[in-house]
Formats: sequence, structure tokens, C-alpha cells
Amino acid sequence: MKENICIIIGTYPTTYLDSALLGLTLESWKQQEYDICIASHYPINQDLQHASKYYIYSDENEMLEFPTISNITWYHSNEQFLYQTNWGNTLGKHSYAVLQNIKNALHFLSSKKYTHFFFIEADGFLNSEDHFRFEKELKDDDFLNKDYWFMMEYEGATNLPVTNFFGGRIDYFIDRFSIVSDSKTYMDYSINGGGYSLESLFGELFVRLQEGEGTIKRTNPRNFFTNEWFGVSSGGEVRVPGLKSKDWWIDLVKDRDIENVGYAIVTHTSSMFNSVLKLFKNNKEVFSSPIMTGPLMWFKIDLEQSCTWRLEHWVGNEKSKQIEHTSEQILENGWSFMEFH
Repeated sequence: MKENICIIIGTYPTTYLDSALLGLTLESWKQQEYDICIASHYPINQDLQHASKYYIYSDENEMLEFPTISNITWYHSNEQFLYQTNWGNTLGKHSYAVLQNIKNALHFLSSKKYTHFFFIEADGFLNSEDHFRFEKELKDDDFLNKDYWFMMEYEGATNLPVTNFFGGRIDYFIDRFSIVSDSKTYMDYSINGGGYSLESLFGELFVRLQEGEGTIKRTNPRNFFTNEWFGVSSGGEVRVPGLKSKDWWIDLVKDRDIENVGYAIVTHTSSMFNSVLKLFKNNKEVFSSPIMTGPLMWFKIDLEQSCTWRLEHWVGNEKSKQIEHTSEQILENGWSFMEFH
């Protein structure tokens, strides 16, 4: 089976931790005797290039600007409230460049006579036990005789194909992706899937407009695999297992029901830090409070018109997070809100 499959590792290694994780992931799959193709739109060092069988670099790094609000959201809820956000409508800005990487790799591998591929991101590190389980799944699912193999991500009420761990027949994916000829067609198809993220596009191409025959597993890799290293950079920075990390998000959202009321948000995290939250209105500090990270926290704001709000989160002498929006941007963002029951 492995003679017909090439593992594509998608990466964007801008820090030394990104490069270290890419090296671990590459070795994880190389030791299983797979051929490796690294696809990147950011340069990688020569040792990593030489460690892979193929290396594809492209400077196509178009960042998208969205004409409407995306509704692919992160959320936290219990019996008392619902917090939902699209993180300042940034989800998906980077995803068209990722898709270009995948398309470049598929066309190249087709020319090298591979029939199938599996795409993983640079944090797709598996231990030996998980590799054994993964290969058993492919065999049981008759992978080489199918067009696609996906897991499903669950975000709110929307089922989305996982985009950091999927594979299938190369010719089939080249054909499906051929309809996405530029960033405009990318956004046209992805918004039909609910937003501008790559998951939205895949939901449209491979679920709603489904063609071909394949496997869709109703679980995601974090629940399927045991390895704690898998997916450690999915929040945008490498979170080394066993070490504390600044893996929270800060946000500015409206009250869904009360007019001109908003909230400064610090999302929940597994790591506890003594920190300070600061709020600025028109560049003047109006709020400062020491907090201990851990649970989700919110602070009420009266969203006066024509004001610019900047929220900063400090750990020691380091500003770890910052977000800035006008009152109008917060109020017009229909997919980011707090709702109390």
C-alpha cells in the first residue's frame, strides 16, 4: 500500500518551534516507510528539505479579505450562557494559500505516478501505536479503492470535514479542486459551506456536493488518536505537552439581546498565569484588572458610538495578546456575541 501513497506535510514554519515540530512529524511518518512531500509557502531549512523525498515551495500567500461575516465559529456554553465568536472574522484568511499548497503537491505527485496521498499538517505527529491504528483503519476502509477518506470536525451545530488529516485518490482530488480556480471562486464555494475557512470549502465540495465513493468517519483526530503531540499547534502557536502555554484568546463581542452592550472576553485555558487585562477606549486606558487565567471570563462594556476599543492581555512585562475594533465593528459582527439564558 505504501508504494502508492505519498504523505504531504503542509507547513508554514515561522518560528524555531514550528521547525522543530515539523522535524518530529516528518520523522514520525518517514520511520513508517512512507515517502514524504513537504509543501510550504514559507521557506524551510535545508536539513528538513533533505530529510523529505520532495519539497515544494511557493510564494503564493494570498491573504483573503472577506466581503461578509463568516459563521464558522468557536463557542463555549453551559446552562447560563453562550459565548460564540468568529475571532474577529479572521478564520480562513490564510486558507486559500494552504489550498494552493495542496493543489501544487497533488499535481506534482500525479506526475510521479503516485495514485493516493494523505495530507497532514506539521503537527500531525503520531506515535507507533497510533500509526498502527491509522494503518489498520485505512486497510479496513479499503482506502486504495476509494476516492476520499475524511474525519469530521464538530463546531457548534455544523459538521465540517477535518482539513489537517485527510487523503484519497490523487486524480479525484485534482478534479474536485479544479473548480476553485482563484480566490474569488474559493470564497464563493466556501461561503456556501458556512464560512471562509478551508473546512467550509471542504464541506461544500465533499459533503454537500458529494461525488465519488469514500469514507467519512464521525470523529476527529483529537478524539481518535492517543498521542498528546497531535494537533499541538492548531491554535496558532506550538503548545508543548506538559508545559504551560498561553493558549487562550481575547475577544470583543456584543450582547446578543441588549443594544449597545458588549463584553471583553478572556477564553478558557488549561494553563494558569497571573496576568493583567487592560481595556483602552480611543487610546486611553479605561480599565485594568489583575486576573488568573483558567476559566472563561468576561467584563461588560457600554459600546458608545464612534469609539475604538483595544483589549490587551499582559503576563508579567510581556503583552501576550491584543485585539482592536470599533464599536460599530463589534455590533455589526452577527456571529460573535454573548447570550445569557
